[in-house]
Amino acid sequence: METGKLDCSDEVFDIYGIEKTENVNYEVFTSRVHPDDHTSFVVAYRSAVENGIGFRTAFHIVRDDGSIRLLDQYTDLVFDEDQKILRVIGTTFDITEQQKSQQNPDGKQGNLKEIARFLEVGIWTVDTATNKVLFCSKGMEPICGYSSSVFEMNIMSWGDIVFHEDFQDYRDRQEMLKREKLPQSEYRIVHKNGEIRWVRDESIPTYDEAGKLIRLDGIITDITEQKSTQSQLDYLARLAYHDDLTELPNRRMFNEEVNALLEKSALFDSKFAVLYLDMDGFKKVNDTLGHHTGDELLKEFSLRLKLCISSHDFVARLGGDEFSVLIRNMKGREQIEEIASKMIDLLGEPYLIGESELFVTVSIGIAVFPIDGESAETLLERADLSLYRIKEKGKNNYKFYNQSMTEDAYKSYSLERDLRKAVDRNEFEMYYQAKINAKTNGLVGAEALIRWNHPNGNRIFPGDFIPLAEENGMIFAITIWTFRAACEQLKRWEKGGLTTVPISVNISPEIFDRQDWVETLLQIMDETNVDPGLLELEITEGVLIQNDETFITSIETLKQSGIKISIDDFGTGYSSLLYLKKFKVDTIKIDQSFTRELLNNDVSLILKAIIRLAHELDMTVIAEGVETAEQATYLRQNECDQIQGYLISKPIPVGEFVQLLENPVIQIAKGKSRQPAQNRRKGFRVEMIFPLGSTMTVIQYKEKSVRVGAIEVLVENIGLGGLRFMSHVALPVDDDILLEFGTTILDEALKLTGHIVWKENIGEFHQYGVQFKLSENEQPALVKLLNSFAIQVRKNPYLPNCNFVKVEKMRYLKAIRNGVEV
Repeated sequence: METGKLDCSDEVFDIYGIEKTENVNYEVFTSRVHPDDHTSFVVAYRSAVENGIGFRTAFHIVRDDGSIRLLDQYTDLVFDEDQKILRVIGTTFDITEQQKSQQNPDGKQGNLKEIARFLEVGIWTVDTATNKVLFCSKGMEPICGYSSSVFEMNIMSWGDIVFHEDFQDYRDRQEMLKREKLPQSEYRIVHKNGEIRWVRDESIPTYDEAGKLIRLDGIITDITEQKSTQSQLDYLARLAYHDDLTELPNRRMFNEEVNALLEKSALFDSKFAVLYLDMDGFKKVNDTLGHHTGDELLKEFSLRLKLCISSHDFVARLGGDEFSVLIRNMKGREQIEEIASKMIDLLGEPYLIGESELFVTVSIGIAVFPIDGESAETLLERADLSLYRIKEKGKNNYKFYNQSMTEDAYKSYSLERDLRKAVDRNEFEMYYQAKINAKTNGLVGAEALIRWNHPNGNRIFPGDFIPLAEENGMIFAITIWTFRAACEQLKRWEKGGLTTVPISVNISPEIFDRQDWVETLLQIMDETNVDPGLLELEITEGVLIQNDETFITSIETLKQSGIKISIDDFGTGYSSLLYLKKFKVDTIKIDQSFTRELLNNDVSLILKAIIRLAHELDMTVIAEGVETAEQATYLRQNECDQIQGYLISKPIPVGEFVQLLENPVIQIAKGKSRQPAQNRRKGFRVEMIFPLGSTMTVIQYKEKSVRVGAIEVLVENIGLGGLRFMSHVALPVDDDILLEFGTTILDEALKLTGHIVWKENIGEFHQYGVQFKLSENEQPALVKLLNSFAIQVRKNPYLPNCNFVKVEKMRYLKAIRNGVEV
C-alpha cells in the first residue's frame, strides 16, 4: 500500500486486454471499468480500505478494442503487526461466457479448469441435481492432503473432512445455499496427516429461471497461517490493553475509555466519576507471605471490585496495588458515595488465601467530570490527590477532590523547586540554641539549627523543608552545608579570640545510605582545621538498631577522630541503654515530651532512672525543651548535667550568640519563664496528659470566607478563653486569619473558632496559642462542658468518649507530616 506497487499475473492483463508493461498501475485497470459501474466499483474499493474488510463485486469493463466483458473480482486485505493494511490481494474472473451459458455446466467446467491452473486455491464445481463433483482443481491437494480425484470420483465428499465441531454449521450453510447466496464462511478441516487446518469457503450458487439451485461453484483457501498470525496479534493486543495477572483492563485501556467518554459526555452534557483505589496493607502481605500470596490476593480483590459496580461501568488495574473505576452516567454525589461505601465494606472483608486469613482495606480518591477536570490525565491526577489525603488521615475511607488539594500540591512543588536552588544561592543560615550547665548556668555548648531565608521574604523552619529534602535526595547536600557552616563558624570564633564551646549538628539518617558520608565529614574537618573535640553529631536513637556493621564501623571512625556522638529525642524510639554502650555514645538528650511532663509522677520516675543509668555508663545527660524555672530546678535537683530550651535561650542568629560567648553565665529568674508572655491566657483551663486529636482549617481571611483543606493538630490544653495546640505546619500570628477547630469531648462534637495570638518553635514542630471567638450564646454551654470535662479527666486521663491521642506527641506529629501510620 505504501509503495503503490502492483503485481499481476499475465492472465489479468489478458482479461483486461492490456499490454503488459513495467510501469502499469492500478489506475490503468480502473480506467477500463464501464462508466455505468465505475462509481460503485470505486466506492466498494474505498470502503474496503477504510473499514479493513475484503469485498467481492461484479462489474463490466470496456477493452481497448471496444468489447465489453463482465468480471467477477474477489479482494482481500493483508495487515501488519500494527493492524495497518500491508497489501491488497485479489482474484479476477471473466464471467462473460458464464453469464451467457448458465445452463452449460460443461462449458463452465472448462473455464474453471483453465483458471485453476494459475491459482493457489482449491476450485470446485458441484451439480446439485446429482450431487456430483464436476470439477476439483489440483489446488485442493495441498490444502487437505487428498488427491482431487477422490472428490471428482465421489470416493469421499468434502463434508467428510470438515472438523466435527464445525460440521453442523457447515451442513446448515449448504442447506441455506439452496435458497440464497451467502457470504463466505470460515471453518476447520482435518488434513490427511491429522493436522487441523483453517479454510475460507466461498460458494457461488447458480439458479435456473425458476430460482432452483442447479450448480455450486466454489473457492477454498487455506487460511491456517493467517489465523495463527491473527491469534498472535489478538494475544499481543490483549497484553497491550489488559493486566496479565488479574485480566482486568490496564492503564492504557483505562485512559482510552476515559477519553472516549469525555467526548460523549461533553456532547450530551453528562457527568461521570473516576475512582482511584489503593489497597491498604498490601505491602505487608507481600513482604511477610511472599509474592505468590500477594498475587492471589490481587486476583481475589479484583473479582470483588467488579461485584461493586454495574456491567455498564469500567474497572482497571493501574499497577501494583492501585486500581481505578469509571462510573458512567453519574446521577449525583450520593450515588458515588453509595458505591464507594459498598467497596469499603466488601473489599474490607477477610480474604482466605491458601491457609491464611488476610485483612486489607481500601482507600478511595474521587474526581468528577467536568467539575474536577476535563482530561483523563487531570481527572486521574486529582483522584490520586484525594487518595493521598485519605492516606494521610488514616486510610480505609473515600474522599472527593477539592481545589485546595491542588493548591497544596503546587505549594509543595514550588517549595521543592526552590529548595533545589537554595544551596547554590546560599539562602541557608545557621541559628544557635544555647546549652548550659544545670548547676552553674554556665554556657557549655550550642545546637546548630538551620533556617532557610526564602527569596519571598519568609524564614522557613527545618520541619517544613527537611522532610522534603529527605524525599528528593537533597538531604545530603543540606547536611554537608550545615556541618561545614558549623566548622567554619567555630574557626572564626577561635580566630576572633572568643572562647568557643562545642557545637552539635543534627545528622539525618537518610545520609547513612551513602558510602562516602564519613569521609566527607572528615574531609571538611581537615579543610577547616577545626578541633574535632568541639563537634558533636546528633542522631536519633532509632538509627542505632536500624543499621548494619558498616554503620558501626563508621561511628567508630568518627569517634577515633575526636567527634562526640549524641542521641537526640531519647525516649521516643526503641533503643536501649545497651545500644548506647555498644556505640560508645557520649551524650543522651532527653526528649522535650519528657521534660514537659516531668512533674507527672510516672514521667518523673522514668526520668530519674534514665539519668541514673546514663551516669553509670559515663554519659552526659541533657534535657531539651526546658521552658519553666520549675523544670530547670527539678532537673538540677535530680543530677541532670545540662539543660536546653526557651527558658535559657531560643535559637538565635550568630551575631546574638556571640554575646552569650562573651557573657557565658546565663541568669535565670527564679519562678519565671523566658518564653514570650504576651497574649497568654489567664484563668481556668483544662490541662491534659494526653492531647486531643483535632482538625484545624482556615475559614476566614480578612473577613472573607475561604475554603482550604483541614489538617490534623494536637490540642494540649483548653479553656473558656482559648486553647494551646501543636502542629507540623508553620502558621503566622495574624488576627486576620480565623481558624476552626473540630474535636470530640465527652461524646460532644465541638466546633470552635479563634485566631493565633502567639507561637513558638518546639524543635522541628510548632506550638500555638489560640484566643477563641465565641458568641454569648456559645459561652454557657462551653463552660458547662469544660467543667464536667475537668472533673472526669482528673479521674481518668484517657476518657473513652474523647478524641485523645495516646501516642507520644512528637512521634505522632512526625507521622502526620510524613504521611505514615502511627
